[in-house]
Amino acid sequence: MDHISKALEKASSEQQSVRNWVKPASGSEKKLRHESDLVGSEVSLDALLLQRNHILSGPGTEDPTIADKYRLLRTRALQLMKPHSWTTLGITSAGPEAGKSLTAMNLAITMTRNSTQQVVLIDADLRKPSIAKDMGLDIQYGLIDYLTTDISFTDVLVSPVEIPNLTILPGRRDENSKVSPEILNSEKMRNAVETFTNHDPSTLVIVDLPPVLIGDDVIVQASHLQCILLVVEEGGTDADELLQCAELLSELNLIGTVLNKSTEKTRTFEGYYQIGSDSQV
Repeated sequence: MDHISKALEKASSEQQSVRNWVKPASGSEKKLRHESDLVGSEVSLDALLLQRNHILSGPGTEDPTIADKYRLLRTRALQLMKPHSWTTLGITSAGPEAGKSLTAMNLAITMTRNSTQQVVLIDADLRKPSIAKDMGLDIQYGLIDYLTTDISFTDVLVSPVEIPNLTILPGRRDENSKVSPEILNSEKMRNAVETFTNHDPSTLVIVDLPPVLIGDDVIVQASHLQCILLVVEEGGTDADELLQCAELLSELNLIGTVLNKSTEKTRTFEGYYQIGSDSQV
């Protein structure tokens, strides 16, 4: 008992944390403390802009029917992810304009409404980032800046005041930077995802990925993610494109598909979304 007392006395005299003395902080833990707990710059969102862009904007300004459909998508996604302890989800589509970014934004917002769930939304569509514009975020830096410069990680993060459990790592179009899969496959990109889950293993990370068929961006980026959700546009995604996606994503954990812009109507909702519950497309 004497040697423990002496050690505690020594730690106290040197103003050390007893917690750090018992279990010294790892390199990653030190880095996270240096990153100011991963809180981004606070921004205020324009509810009317969100509404115009079909983004969930809170009670009184959003369509409750659409909100219900995203709650259903949230519940089904979590049911499929929880048994595997998956916390990182990539959202993609066969081609552009299918609604993958909208799905990513609304699913992330809906996830934060599940008690006190912490959610991170990353715009990793470097070729055509859209989340900052669609949400009205006035940003100076984006993911491309973090990946290609020495800018601090937290300088890129944005935290909407109206959604306290949401942190956004937005994208920014940079005409001077050549976008390539190698950038997405860099160690810094891996850290951008893992930093959040290392900081809090319960944090959900949703990544807006590029479309599958524009190149190998998704295949490269998916190595950092645990599962994938595929958005399909009714009348816009044909059978051949779906077959190509199925082949390219066959080695990944594809948890399901979301049929966007559906014209089918039922007694209970307006056909905004139909949700596929398996990995077959």
